[in-house]
Amino acid sequence: MPWRFSASLLRFKRYLILGNAAILAVVVLLGLLDADASHRAQEARARQTAASLAQTLSLSVNAGIKLVDNTLQSTLVRLNELQAKGPPDVRELARIAEEQRALVPEIDALRVTDDGGRVLNPGDRPSMSMADRDYFRAAKEAPTQTVVSEPQRGRIIGGWGLVAARARTDASGRFLGVVYASLKTERLREGFRRADLGGQGAVTLRSSSLRLIARYSPQEIDPDAGIGTAKVSEQLRAALAADPLRGSFVTRTVLDNVERVTAYEAVPGYPMLLLVGLGTEDFYAPWRRQIGVLIALLLLLEALLVAFSVFIYRAQAAQVRERSRVEQLAAERGALLDNELVAMVKLRDRHETWHNAALAQLFGYGPGELSGQPARQLYLDDESHARVGHAYQRLEAKRSYRTQLRMRRKDGSPIWIDLSGTALPNGESLWLMTDITAIKRSEEQARHLAFHDVLTGLPNRHLLLERLEFLLRDAGRNDRWLAVCYLDLDGFKAINDGHGHDAGDALLRAVAARLNASVRDNDVVARIGGDEFVLVLNQLAGLRDEQHALNRLMESFADPVPLPDGTEVCVGLSIGVAMYPRHGGDAITLITHADQAMLAGKRAGKGRWVMYEEPGE
Repeated sequence: MPWRFSASLLRFKRYLILGNAAILAVVVLLGLLDADASHRAQEARARQTAASLAQTLSLSVNAGIKLVDNTLQSTLVRLNELQAKGPPDVRELARIAEEQRALVPEIDALRVTDDGGRVLNPGDRPSMSMADRDYFRAAKEAPTQTVVSEPQRGRIIGGWGLVAARARTDASGRFLGVVYASLKTERLREGFRRADLGGQGAVTLRSSSLRLIARYSPQEIDPDAGIGTAKVSEQLRAALAADPLRGSFVTRTVLDNVERVTAYEAVPGYPMLLLVGLGTEDFYAPWRRQIGVLIALLLLLEALLVAFSVFIYRAQAAQVRERSRVEQLAAERGALLDNELVAMVKLRDRHETWHNAALAQLFGYGPGELSGQPARQLYLDDESHARVGHAYQRLEAKRSYRTQLRMRRKDGSPIWIDLSGTALPNGESLWLMTDITAIKRSEEQARHLAFHDVLTGLPNRHLLLERLEFLLRDAGRNDRWLAVCYLDLDGFKAINDGHGHDAGDALLRAVAARLNASVRDNDVVARIGGDEFVLVLNQLAGLRDEQHALNRLMESFADPVPLPDGTEVCVGLSIGVAMYPRHGGDAITLITHADQAMLAGKRAGKGRWVMYEEPGE
């Protein structure tokens, strides 16, 4: 029948609509304020993270340049000692410089010039003049300081890099030339690769004149792009004008047009600036997800408000407000008890009196199948049922009970349950159950990873030693022999270098499979690192029993091994063998002796197995 609204009901309707609009406006405002605060917090966190990385990397650059500086000073000391004995030979100067350079792998070249800038080369090698270089003139003008150059292309070693130089002087202070060290830009980039920059981050090193020295970004295609140029954003120049030592700003990078939160830090003691930029796409991703959730919640709230308003309006119109309130409370209680996450059951005398839907779903029962049933049918065995039965003494003492145990689903499959119980006033007890099977499975996987090689699945060194000690005790009790074989793959390095690490990994997995297929079930195959494996031949009756197994093992590697790309490679074995009890009585000694025998076999020509020989045999 058609609705007939009274004046009071129409007023109530208007007030209800206005109230809903006001609530939505307040919620939207609060949501916007929260989103703005979250955005600011994300930006502050990005600035802090970038500043921390910039400080760490600037100290790393400082340490690297300081190491080069110390090398230059050590070289000057050696050269001055040589100079004090008379005019030095050019070859002696070059020898000293090369010795010092070899001590610091980060230095690509260490050279000495005369007072005219000519590089002193031994023999007939042509010399090159560095007199036109800025660092040569700067070192000559400041003989007590280390001069760091602007980025430049090397004339001798080629490529972009930096030069650190110090002046050479005699005892009277007369200028004799410079000692300078060349560092390629790639050396600096290697240090930046270890930084966690996300997908769009970048690390940049610039000189005091803002010329680009080195830059690393995970998405960079040409790492040398822009080196030597001073093209930077106006935001960087403004920040440096405000604080030349450290600061941060947000802008799009000139070199790649990626927006980043960038922090900069002056390299202590040297005219360089270290910048770390973190892509806003990476840092603001959680904020964008939060905004999406917020919008969804607002839409949901609006829908709920509309639905609730309609409900209230109809309740007012039908004069059934009290009944509606009771129904709402009952619905909320039902939602709490009938949740899908925690299974609940009430028991009296260990028989079901009530349970929620989650319990039936957890154990695989249909509606009504558990009603009035004994709790025993949920337990895996009588022992676990009796153990939980002892918990009722705790419940009677007004104490809660909690344990973890395996229980049984309707189909008989076991399931790990976190079980907790509490007493109710009416002689019943309430039990809560949560499925923790996935957690237990993860714990088991973690235990497996602790004792097995991740790549091949074989036992690792730790598990090998544990099993070998057990087998040694068993062999001692039963007066049996045992062979420990140390295996090294012949030709693995060439395959790994020529075909790539993925191919090397595939080869190691294939080798592990062949080793497992070539031994008995009671033998042990383990990988202890790289291309080295250990094989334990167990329950040998005599000293020669291992020969047949080893010959069969060597024959199994005569066939080539297919790689994932379809190519086939050949790999051989060098095996060293140590016998228990003849060559040792403990795991470490036997493995060591087998390793020594393997090395002796490699020196003798590879592709063979060699028995360990005691010194003097």
